[in-house]
Amino acid sequence: MSLFKRGKWYWSDFTVDGRRRREPLKTTNWQDAKEKERDVIEEARRHLLPVRARLKRHLFAAIDEYLADKKIRCRPRTIEFENERLSVVKGHFKDVPISAITADAISRYQSKRRDAGISNRTINMDVGVLSRVLDSHKCWRRIKGEVKFLPEHNAEIGRALTQEEQDRLFHVAASQSRWDRVYCAAVVAGNTTMRSVEVRHLRRRDVDLFARTVTVRRSKLKSSERLITLNAPAVKALARMIERMDAFGFKEPDHYIWMRTRPTLDPTRPMVKWDAAWHSLRKVANLPGLRFHDLRHTCITELAESGAPDMTIQSIAGHLSRRMLEHYSHIRIAAKRKALDDLVKQREEKRQRPEAERPADTLQ
Repeated sequence: MSLFKRGKWYWSDFTVDGRRRREPLKTTNWQDAKEKERDVIEEARRHLLPVRARLKRHLFAAIDEYLADKKIRCRPRTIEFENERLSVVKGHFKDVPISAITADAISRYQSKRRDAGISNRTINMDVGVLSRVLDSHKCWRRIKGEVKFLPEHNAEIGRALTQEEQDRLFHVAASQSRWDRVYCAAVVAGNTTMRSVEVRHLRRRDVDLFARTVTVRRSKLKSSERLITLNAPAVKALARMIERMDAFGFKEPDHYIWMRTRPTLDPTRPMVKWDAAWHSLRKVANLPGLRFHDLRHTCITELAESGAPDMTIQSIAGHLSRRMLEHYSHIRIAAKRKALDDLVKQREEKRQRPEAERPADTLQ
């Protein structure tokens, strides 16, 4: 037997009849704790101490308890983010006892997500949130040393689609009604620089089709909240989604344009994701590995190539890190260099024309 201190109180750790027990002595005084320990051990021998049944806690209840506790201490955005990640975890593990979530089970989860084309960073975020749930119920320490997080490499900023790839993507997206929502979302993202999370959290009150503006109120970063003007394709896509809402009778200002559809239509909650539709769409369009976020990158790239100033691009796109700004500055320089190089090529072509076809007195 032994005495130890946990928090302010002393506890006793002893074994009676082959059963180990840890009992609080509810005192901060060492001598008092020694006396109380003798009494507690005697009560245990006489079977007078209450038997504490070990609850077989399941994953869903453990997650609910974890999130309820975090709501007291964390910002709503943190809770929302962890809830999104845990919804994926719940979908994979189902409502199993948390003792069944072993290092091998987590490894299988990582492999399945990798096979589905999910990035290592996203998978690590899922496992990270799951580890905090398990840790809050004293179940993480037993497997912590066996769980390996996936390596995260510095990924490229993004992929910019060529005009032909854009035309192919949108042509395929418009060809089937099952892709209608993700098609409209892609058009909006590709013409406004909006992120997936920004599109999914748009409400009716955020869109003014007459003024041709959209207000981003929910973003990855607080600094990315902004007002964006809409061009014709974006107006048409948003109008199409709002008409769809009208058909269902969802006309409240706070209703989400991209609403939750399962188990039933719920305009008071946003879509969680459109991964399945996006993956099937990009497969048919023969654009493997294309991320929805690449539409934002494509739009910003085209703005940079058009010669738009940094401040204008930042105003439209929201927060851009210094590295991102430097990247797009390089794109702008490359576009200017190509334009001037093309000018030299045009001059060479003119020189190679027959003398009779050359314009007179041309300055170069």
